[in-house]
Amino acid sequence: MIGVLVLNASYEPLHIVDYRRAVSLLVGNKVEIVEPGNGKVIASATHRIAVPSVIKLRRYVNVPQRGAVWSRHAVLVRDHFTCVFCGEKMTSAIATIDHVVPQWKCKAMGKPANTWTNTVAACRKCQSRKGGHDMHVVGMRFHDPNYEPRRPRTRYLVVTSQLAPEWKKYIEI
Repeated sequence: MIGVLVLNASYEPLHIVDYRRAVSLLVGNKVEIVEPGNGKVIASATHRIAVPSVIKLRRYVNVPQRGAVWSRHAVLVRDHFTCVFCGEKMTSAIATIDHVVPQWKCKAMGKPANTWTNTVAACRKCQSRKGGHDMHVVGMRFHDPNYEPRRPRTRYLVVTSQLAPEWKKYIEI
């Protein structure tokens, strides 16, 4: 099977299809060729179509957010190993995770504490200062006033065989 990488209109990798599906999308004018293939041609009585290696949808398709699994390390990566309160750069060994809404309060409300929107990276000094209180009670603010803890959007594309060299600029490895 010859695989063809399908990109969204935003060049986000979506899927890998076989060459028959890729040609069908080309004939239906749903996609455009981004990277030509290795020279394989599909011929009919009236048409000759070169099989592409990478195609892009002409119209953007909204892809639902795929779940990113919460973990201490993932929160530190999301926040660039930087304390959200003072801006100090940290290593994984000294970084801590702070709960914006304290854990005891989450438990009292019957809500989970370890969520993307309730946890942030913090240095030990800021973590100690905040303790089990709300930020406004101890007079703390985020270092960046526009910062808001968010769930990271993740993209998963499982590739089980060798990558075509021309795919590497579209897929994060």
